[in-house]
Amino acid sequence: MKNKIFGLLFLISSIPGLAQNKAWYYVAGLSTASAILYTDFAKTEQQKYYQNNLQNFHSTADNYLQYSPTLINIGLHVAGIQDKQMSKDLMAVFLIGTGSYTVLTQGLKYAINEMRPDGSDHSFPSGHTATAFFGARMLDRAYGKRYPLVSIGGYALATTTGAMRLANNKHWTTDVAMGAAIGIASAEIGHWIYPKLKKSLNKTSLHWEPIVAPNYYAAHISYSF
Repeated sequence: MKNKIFGLLFLISSIPGLAQNKAWYYVAGLSTASAILYTDFAKTEQQKYYQNNLQNFHSTADNYLQYSPTLINIGLHVAGIQDKQMSKDLMAVFLIGTGSYTVLTQGLKYAINEMRPDGSDHSFPSGHTATAFFGARMLDRAYGKRYPLVSIGGYALATTTGAMRLANNKHWTTDVAMGAAIGIASAEIGHWIYPKLKKSLNKTSLHWEPIVAPNYYAAHISYSF
């Protein structure tokens, strides 16, 4: 089952219209790393390292750190530092991208049901890491060319999130690598789908407005006839 999932992700990353973006090479690379690390040897070595170095480590910071790239993105927009996208368009991409990584991570978690290093269920892939790298890629797309340090900071925070999931013994390295791949891919999917969807909606009498709340994104849709 898992081999089929890896194959599907490789196929997606090779779609010509998407693969023109270099981000898809990172998706393919992270997916490959995840596949390589999915071995009993890698898991045994990770467990040894945890027991020898991190057994007494525990932190809940990763539960909040996963949202930090997205919060930075929102903060920069609130501060008036605009990117090339309109706020409405940006929110639409966020909605599509968030839906994409949520469906992918939760679907894979329940389809594969990999046991976590701590013995609990639904390890593969890391949802925290997917959330963090989705936010980092969105931040990179918005401000990376003008403010490279902002982009670097976003990826650093996302990487730290993944590292903390390992340190907390909540995920295998293969889970974190695939979570990062899914997060980046979802940001690209959102930017790829939305222009096509917007063009289609503009030809109809269907109208929508984004709704932003602290704990969720939504949209109000109306149709006039």
